[in-house]
Amino acid sequence: MNETVTLDQLILYLYNETEMSDTVMVQKAIDNHVEIEEEFSNLIAARDLIDRTLMNASPKSIATIMAYANLTAPLQRV
Repeated sequence: MNETVTLDQLILYLYNETEMSDTVMVQKAIDNHVEIEEEFSNLIAARDLIDRTLMNASPKSIATIMAYANLTAPLQRV
């Protein structure tokens, strides 16, 4: 069986969003193909970087987001 693993499947697998059959297939692909393993490692690194960035937002960024939210909040209540 020669199945291709898509980037979408790797992302779903990364976030534990795959069904059991896809989980098994993706894990086998990661285990058996260096290119897929590298792509998956890159996805892990990107997710970790995003998580760290979100956890360490600067006070200025937070203030900007809150100011924007306060400006748009009345528009969302309509």
